[in-house]
Amino acid sequence: MKIEVVADFSQLDKAINDALAKMRAKISKALTEATIEAYVTAKSVVPVRTGLLRSSIHMERISPFEHKVVAGSEVKGKGKPYYAPFVEYGTRKMRPKPYMKPGAEKAVEVLKREL
Repeated sequence: MKIEVVADFSQLDKAINDALAKMRAKISKALTEATIEAYVTAKSVVPVRTGLLRSSIHMERISPFEHKVVAGSEVKGKGKPYYAPFVEYGTRKMRPKPYMKPGAEKAVEVLKREL
């Protein structure tokens, strides 16, 4: 005589996949909101002399789970504010005037609130 036990986990698998999809969507939405908050904050607090640095601040969405806010340029040239890190962190002759850090701090607040 043979005894066989069959376990059907298809409903559990579907429930797990549905929960993961909802979690991914929530995380992606929270990251987008946090990135927007960082962008808006950086744009609003950046020191302005000519407006070139402020106009260089932009957002990039690399993937649903990777976003970034960028300021300045690594290349020195006309119309390219290579000095963005000097303003953020200061130099020997100039005190720092952070504008990206306050944006990052606001982004963390958004992520804590949303997640």
